[in-house]
Amino acid sequence: MTYKHKKRFGQHFLHDSEVLDNIVESADLKENDIVWEIGPGMGALTDKLLEKKVNLTIFEIDNDLIPVLNKKYSNKCNIIHQDILKINWKERLKDNKVKIVSNLPYQISSPLLYKVTENYSSFDMIVLMLQKEVAKRLCANPGKKDYGVLTLKTQYFFNTEFLFVVTPDKFTPSPAVSSGVIKMTPRENKNLIYNKESFWNLIEAAFRNRRKTLRNNLIAHSISTDTLDSTLCPINLSRRGETLSEEEFITLHDFIY
Repeated sequence: MTYKHKKRFGQHFLHDSEVLDNIVESADLKENDIVWEIGPGMGALTDKLLEKKVNLTIFEIDNDLIPVLNKKYSNKCNIIHQDILKINWKERLKDNKVKIVSNLPYQISSPLLYKVTENYSSFDMIVLMLQKEVAKRLCANPGKKDYGVLTLKTQYFFNTEFLFVVTPDKFTPSPAVSSGVIKMTPRENKNLIYNKESFWNLIEAAFRNRRKTLRNNLIAHSISTDTLDSTLCPINLSRRGETLSEEEFITLHDFIY
């Protein structure tokens, strides 16, 4: 079938069989695992997932692909013709433990990851192919240029691992940048945060202007200069936000609030 790829949906269909196999093997799939695939395209990854005899649900927003998917998979998996960002996640997940295995459309990466972290307890494992830059950000360590708000919000709930790079020639049409495959597994023994809302607000303030010091960013966030100038402050506020670990941000948050 001839298909015209739609730029607005970020459609770059992976066609390399070796890469597809590596993605599937990375998810450590067992028979009857509950698996979600987001943006299946023409079904290259879907075929590989079904070989593992999993309980598969695929989410596709493109009207033109639904007839193709229905013809191929109507008796093999659950096909949801809906925007993954607009579904009722609680209703779909219920009390199940789900694995996500997907070549994710680039433009929904960040909003989807926030949905995942909001529902972190429902996921057993997540293997995603993303724009390489985003994949590096999710797996970054403090002090690296990729480290930021998305890093901290994701790594609080999941252990993240960068698996491998996928070059543009493995896709149709070829994207302008390379992709990266990551694995996310639920994190046990998370650090205690007394007020998550104020904690994440603090994180966002700390990274609002990456070139500014913590002190300047936090003053702009309306935190009292008396608090920040206190000799008791446990964190050197002349540092930049990107140098602080999660534990240091928690220490700073507990001091301020």
